[in-house]
Amino acid sequence: MKKQYILALVVSFLAAACEQPVPRAASAEGFFDVSAYIQNQIDYLQAEQPMLLKSVQTGDNPVETIETGDTDWEEELAIFTEADLKRPSLRDYYIRKEERLPNGNLAVRYNKMEDAEAPIEYLYLELNPDKTLQHLEAMFLDENILFFSKRKASLSIDQGSGNISSYKIEGVQKLILGDTLQYAVHANL
Repeated sequence: MKKQYILALVVSFLAAACEQPVPRAASAEGFFDVSAYIQNQIDYLQAEQPMLLKSVQTGDNPVETIETGDTDWEEELAIFTEADLKRPSLRDYYIRKEERLPNGNLAVRYNKMEDAEAPIEYLYLELNPDKTLQHLEAMFLDENILFFSKRKASLSIDQGSGNISSYKIEGVQKLILGDTLQYAVHANL
């Protein structure tokens, strides 16, 4: 009887040692809610419809500039919504570094871990002491055997109002059997 008890105890210890640990749920703590900020700005801009001065250049073509007061802000700011690392599927792939800037703002940079398969190479945020966004910059990389795309998007915020004042998107894309296309979008509100 004692042998059976010891054998059962040893088997249960071995079984417990072989169990896979339950992965921890990544915490949203330490991640600025980019999506919430952008959605707030989309709602505000859709209601206000401010004038937008936008310059676009593709390849070697001349710069095309338009000024409009009728903008689909959800479409216009969609790339910045993609820069939200607070999403559970992305949280564990980034290393966070922060630094206090001479002006008192906090610079937070999220760098993708080596070998992580995530679309955002890095995300840089500058927050004022009240944790209000002042600047955002993100680098996106999408690569497979048929397609390559690299985009850098940056967003500047008016310090007085807290609203978006300008943004830039610069990128390059290439299809395996196609030409490389470089493009740049510069917009001011």
